Amino acid sequence: MLNLYRIGNQLAKLRKEKGLTGEKLAEQLGVSPQAVSKWENGKCLPESTLLPQIAELLGVSVDILLAPPEEGAPIEGEAEQGLRLLGAWFGCGEHQRDVMHKMRHYEYFHWNEIHVNHESFPSSPGVDGAEYLTLVYLNGKGIHTVACPEGRALRYSADRTEIFLKEDANCMLPDIPSLAWEKGMDCCYAGAAALALQYMKEPYTYEQVMGLSGACYRLNFCDVWDWSATDALVAFDYATPLFKAIGRENIFAARVSKEDRPTERQRVMESLQKGRPVIAINLRVAPEWGIITGYAENGRVFYCRSYFDEPGSDYQESENWPFLIQYFGDATQKPTDFENLCASLGVLLASLSAPRQRGYFQGLEAYQMWGVGLLNEKLWKKSMRNKKDDIRRRLSVNESMLLNLADARRCAAAYLRENRSLLPGVSELAAAYQEIYERLAAFRKRMRESVFDEKDETYLCDEGTVRFANDFVLRQEQATLLEWAMEREKEIGAKVQRILAAHE
Repeated sequence: MLNLYRIGNQLAKLRKEKGLTGEKLAEQLGVSPQAVSKWENGKCLPESTLLPQIAELLGVSVDILLAPPEEGAPIEGEAEQGLRLLGAWFGCGEHQRDVMHKMRHYEYFHWNEIHVNHESFPSSPGVDGAEYLTLVYLNGKGIHTVACPEGRALRYSADRTEIFLKEDANCMLPDIPSLAWEKGMDCCYAGAAALALQYMKEPYTYEQVMGLSGACYRLNFCDVWDWSATDALVAFDYATPLFKAIGRENIFAARVSKEDRPTERQRVMESLQKGRPVIAINLRVAPEWGIITGYAENGRVFYCRSYFDEPGSDYQESENWPFLIQYFGDATQKPTDFENLCASLGVLLASLSAPRQRGYFQGLEAYQMWGVGLLNEKLWKKSMRNKKDDIRRRLSVNESMLLNLADARRCAAAYLRENRSLLPGVSELAAAYQEIYERLAAFRKRMRESVFDEKDETYLCDEGTVRFANDFVLRQEQATLLEWAMEREKEIGAKVQRILAAHE
């Protein structure tokens, strides 16, 4: 640990040996004589940006300035074992606080980066200007100082023997896991949000994100049979309830013009510098949600995780400027688990009865129109106007919707089961959703065995397309299943109304 009084005495001794008055040293450094007096009296440490200049004026190294020989000699051998933090301060000028206790706490977690903000290092109420985190550490090469302005970050070297100011031109958040379908996170929005939150050490599971947002109750259908119907935000706002539930400011940017891109690019960079991943849609291949995990060339290049990455692959370079971007803002008041459950059930009721929006049927109406489409023979008969590729597309959309619906109802059951003790009747709701999930999953399994090429499940085979299009019985079975699920969800909605009414 650095001894400020010993450093002050060393500074005064070296100044006098050079024949300098405190006023003359202050003048050459561009500071006030009072500042020099406070340094020499051990009240505070000179700002790290001044240390090299002070050492040069006094004709010594920074090591000698900060660790006088009688203090520095015994620790020379210790440095060979790695990095030893000697001092840590946050603030500016007279308002510098000793934050070694904070650094010891953060070192416990073995973080690779230290993000300098007022959450990690609280600011003094009397300071309006820029503040700095100043660290002094010892390693095998000697004593070093590094200063980081608020809003930026410090990074440890791979062997944790050095600390550097993280460059703004490039930034990469390490070890964000892969996104993938059929791995228990088939809602791309919730999957991206869950992994981003987990990176920020907020331990929300995918199922909790689905439940808190209400996306576990969603169902959309568009009669042109488009994959976008599976997007959680295509017709209903599930983002607002999610961010309220997790206690985060919701910052959303939609369809940013090219004129505004520089400002938005800077906001993406600042979020990543704070250690907060950014979620966005249409980063690679097709419009699905993913995570912006880093950038290079001052934000001219984005790196990301998407649902189109190869399993186990590294971050991929984003191909597109996203048309929707969502940021995790600062912390807000977080509701209780009970309040979040009631809010989630409120979203359930709103989702069931939501009207058609932007061409997408929602909730109970989506169930109905999906079944109507399955039984519309004109959509499944090959003709000059209805080509095999059109039927193939509908079959792929149908299979994708089944996947997402089953995943959503599985999450509804899991979230409600987890919170069943908070309200009477919630266990019955969880059991109902579990039944819907199991029946949907079982039908989807049989359909895939009937329709998909067993040798390559990635693509629909022409034979399977023709089989589904011609198999009215199979399509009718699915339509009947959807009608059953719709009636079960009507019952669920009625139970939810009674549960909420009893606790208003």
